[in-house]
Amino acid sequence: MIATIKHGCPICRSDVKGDKKNKYFCKKCNILYDEDHIRKGKVVISQSEKVETLKVEREKGYLYFIDKQGDVSRVKRAKSRADKGAKIHEKVKEVGLKKEKGYLYYLDSEGDVSRSPMNRGKNYTPNKEVLVGTETLTEKKHDS
Repeated sequence: MIATIKHGCPICRSDVKGDKKNKYFCKKCNILYDEDHIRKGKVVISQSEKVETLKVEREKGYLYFIDKQGDVSRVKRAKSRADKGAKIHEKVKEVGLKKEKGYLYYLDSEGDVSRSPMNRGKNYTPNKEVLVGTETLTEKKHDS
């Protein structure tokens, strides 16, 4: 039996529909929740971890990121759509970080390099076995 829980979504507080067996679905957020998430009212979407402690001092008006070489870089923020901002980025600190596939690397609020697992769509499971009926299928790794 499908139940509707008023204001059940822990993120947007909209209604969710579902049952204990098939989980609960929020149309607004497009997320499936376990019953525990609905009861406790909080969801941990991803866990970030510190990779490198740098304590980079930020300046106003710049966007900081980890470039392809694994160094901390920055670019001047655009003030409007018409103003595209500076297209050339400048290196703030050379780190030479080796990035692992499947993680998003960023400069956190403390000025350190952190990473968190990337979500690649709701059915993306690289190299994991998926049980379908009585058959076991192995999904191929997606190239991105």
